[in-house]
Amino acid sequence: MLFFLKKLVPLPFGSGILLYLLLFSPLLYSQNTPPVYAKVLCINSPEGCECKFPEKEHGIRIFHGEAVILEDPFTKSETSKIRRSKESCLYPRTNLKPLAYQHAFRPMQTSLDHSPKPLERFLSNDDLERLSEFQPMSLGAYYPTYYHLALEEAFPGTEVAAYSPSGKEIGRASATFLEQVRWEGSGIAKDGKKYHFAGEGKYELYDLEWGWGAGYNYQVFPYRTLAVSFKDLCEKIGSRISSCNKSKVIGTLAFISKIKEKKIKMQNGKYHDGYFCLNDTGSPLYIRDDRVDMFVGVHGGGSPYQPQELSRNLFLDAGINPLYPFDWKLYSSEKERFWCPKEKLPRNPFSPSESECKLDYHAQAPEKGMEMKIFFRKDGSLVRCRT
Repeated sequence: MLFFLKKLVPLPFGSGILLYLLLFSPLLYSQNTPPVYAKVLCINSPEGCECKFPEKEHGIRIFHGEAVILEDPFTKSETSKIRRSKESCLYPRTNLKPLAYQHAFRPMQTSLDHSPKPLERFLSNDDLERLSEFQPMSLGAYYPTYYHLALEEAFPGTEVAAYSPSGKEIGRASATFLEQVRWEGSGIAKDGKKYHFAGEGKYELYDLEWGWGAGYNYQVFPYRTLAVSFKDLCEKIGSRISSCNKSKVIGTLAFISKIKEKKIKMQNGKYHDGYFCLNDTGSPLYIRDDRVDMFVGVHGGGSPYQPQELSRNLFLDAGINPLYPFDWKLYSSEKERFWCPKEKLPRNPFSPSESECKLDYHAQAPEKGMEMKIFFRKDGSLVRCRT
């Protein structure tokens, strides 16, 4: 998930009148000073951490990764007043990580066409005609997050050089933007150059409509590409594919009935048909087992640390809610989280019981799971999208 970052300029507090207006005029405050979002830090505490109500002995429990608004972002006291939904409470300032953003950026206002490519782009005429005849195989429930291209206009900052794997300087761009390219995989700079992360702090330039997938000449397309763990996909398919590896399953045609049932109207005025191509992957620390990342072009990534206008996308607007950091109740560090032990999970369907997994999304957000199916032809071959 992306965080649109921008340095905030502290407000001049020299005027008592200005301070009064900022504190007591929500309309003026929202128009002139965007809210400061923060991430709650609460490590090694599956029961959460206490956030006290002002002038009261007790408070509420909040969890690591929760998104809150700092109501006193410039305080120097040991505690900060934070707001979560409609509740306000006091939390240690050192355990809050402020996250500013480029509040003027509106990803949903882009002129780029995000309409899903027609299935004719990915399947042969023969496969299209026999689509209803293919044998479906359920992979169980998958839990979504969103990813998209990073845009430098959303991540301004000090320019630094970007280097190719051979060490050649291939451009200059905002350091914050290049950091997001490392996280998201690809991005577009203000000068129009398209960067793809090549590993170890290096980048490659590319000239595709959106970006590369996970190899073998596969590309990513908005609202058609899903990123999964191919290793785990092979384990679920089992003996149906001999010596299964990424090269044999990348591009697998997938179907999510929940997407079709939601009747999500796309940019071209048509409803999404629920079909996708599994042609991308991500870090094994995050994309594994029953996790899926859904590519949404330059639309928002569903970040809880942003106002809705910055994190929107068509699936999220339709109620396809992604996993959030606080759907895990135990972190050993800011980013290292508890995962349901894989050896306790049945291979198919992929749905551990609450007694087996109480601290990650399986028990905390079971409603976010969506059944995903793949398809085999009558001859036993796997149906895959074309490059």
